Amino acid sequence: MRKKFWFTLIEVIVAITVFAIGVLAVLRLITQNLVTLDITQMRTNATFLAKEWIELVYNMRDSNNSKWLPWDCVLVPNLLTGDWWTLENPEAACLWRFSSWSEDHKVLQISFNPDGYTYTLPHVAETTFNELWSGNVLYYVTWTVWWHEIFWYSSLPVQETTPTFFSRYIVFTGVIEWQNILPRENILKIESHVLYNKWGKTWEVVLESFIWNY
Repeated sequence: MRKKFWFTLIEVIVAITVFAIGVLAVLRLITQNLVTLDITQMRTNATFLAKEWIELVYNMRDSNNSKWLPWDCVLVPNLLTGDWWTLENPEAACLWRFSSWSEDHKVLQISFNPDGYTYTLPHVAETTFNELWSGNVLYYVTWTVWWHEIFWYSSLPVQETTPTFFSRYIVFTGVIEWQNILPRENILKIESHVLYNKWGKTWEVVLESFIWNY
């Protein structure tokens, strides 16, 4: 009876050990899947944010052409139609132009303003990561339109805002063809950068495109 008791006890201990190892393996697999899912979701959101900014630049180009403004004009903040510019002097409405960057100043911050024009901050120098991150943090903003609550990501802490994991900026550079840089007044290369910190690492999504004067 004593031998049978010890044999049964050893069986129980072995069974509990095997079960515990199996449970730990399943828990570890679930944890890894949750981390992977979170990383994938963050990267997807970052990709959408990068694409959104490229589309915003295209929209600015098309809007400028429809208003007889320079194609790469960045409008003055809070610009009102009327007395700010005339057909004889459209540059008065431009805070900056895509094609006017220098090698030290070719980074642009853009923030959507639902009350008027696209609000654009002055271009900043492409410096260190920390400076780019702190100057381009995105904020989560909500507001109500016709009893429906909608949201957008803003580069400015307007209204009641919540800072997000994301930071983004856009870079305009020249296009090289056969070792020659094409005229910046005609075509530019766009790099839309979105940075985010997650799980102790810094991630970055970069989308590239071209914008031209047509």
